[in-house]
Amino acid sequence: MVSGRCDYMHMLMLQIKYDIREGIVQQWKKYAVLCVVYIACIIHFIMLCRANRHIDTYTCGDMVMWMFDGVKKFDAGARNNVDISSVYILPNIFIAYIIGNYVIKDLYGYGKDILIRTGSRIKWWLSKCIWCVLTSCMCYAMLYVIIIIAGICTGGFIFVPTKEVCYSLLHMDKQLIIDNPNLTGLMASMMVMSLVMTITFGIIQIAVGLIVSPTISYIIVVSFLVVGAFSDNPLVISIYCMALRSGMYSPGGYNMWLGLLIMAVIIMCCIIAGTLYARRMDIISKKQEWQNPE
Repeated sequence: MVSGRCDYMHMLMLQIKYDIREGIVQQWKKYAVLCVVYIACIIHFIMLCRANRHIDTYTCGDMVMWMFDGVKKFDAGARNNVDISSVYILPNIFIAYIIGNYVIKDLYGYGKDILIRTGSRIKWWLSKCIWCVLTSCMCYAMLYVIIIIAGICTGGFIFVPTKEVCYSLLHMDKQLIIDNPNLTGLMASMMVMSLVMTITFGIIQIAVGLIVSPTISYIIVVSFLVVGAFSDNPLVISIYCMALRSGMYSPGGYNMWLGLLIMAVIIMCCIIAGTLYARRMDIISKKQEWQNPE
């Protein structure tokens, strides 16, 4: 029994190493483009701060808040209220592109040989889920490295948001910010929620991409991001990852623990659905289905 468990873990690790090599290392060009997107967002922030006469200093914490500021809740009675920030949506869309249809490409490429060697569709699927988590962490690690470098270069290397930046640049209510003594806690909660949201979207993508279509899975993720600017529905998980919607910023904001619970349930459902599908998956017929869609 012990030997069987060791063999199982060995083959799972083989699959994980393969996914890291093929899904992360070999995809370095996509990560490089994501770095460019992050750098453009941070440079834009620095330029806006320098042009704002109410802002004397800004920090790494302000840069984090800028990336996770999000959008205000849509008000149908207000004019020109629709404002889907490019800083909010572009990085998330590109991360979704990175995750994309890797699972399908892997299944019908060299990964099929690895699947046969590991001898288990379940190990193959679990490895893809782990790869998704690692990919999400990698994307955010790159963002924070860029923010740290920017903070060192601008002299603001401290992860504490400043109130002046929050109400002068991030469109937050001045009185709420002045009365809020825990902006660092708000920033930390957004860092956690955004990472969990990206992992959730990634698991949705690979599960729906495997069972239905990579295109449909991408549309679902983009729809969640866009609908978040208009919706109050607690199942639209993107609303929990915006500082402007957080209950730590505004008393009427959303509870992060509810958001974490909903995302955890979605992740588990997708993993179970993917496991059940992978167990009975016919690689040949599925490949023909993809090559000859009706």
